[in-house]
Amino acid sequence: RLRSLLEGAGFRDVDISTEAYRFTLPSFDAYFGPFERGGGSSGQALVALPEEVRRAVREEIRRDLRDTGGPIQIEVEIRIACGRR
Repeated sequence: RLRSLLEGAGFRDVDISTEAYRFTLPSFDAYFGPFERGGGSSGQALVALPEEVRRAVREEIRRDLRDTGGPIQIEVEIRIACGRR
């Protein structure tokens, strides 16, 4: 999909790569705290929600990350694309 968007915008010789990173944070609170304080666009969206919904979002993310009260690992993928015009 990314390739077709770039080619549709007039780029040629498009190259796309994906890099995966894993990092460890000391706790779920260390990860989620900045969002709860309104950090970034995701945090701004979160703080605009009613308290009940914010709690539900927090608990769902906690479950998804398999928080056990200790350090948590976050995995992210970054897609890098380049091309020539």
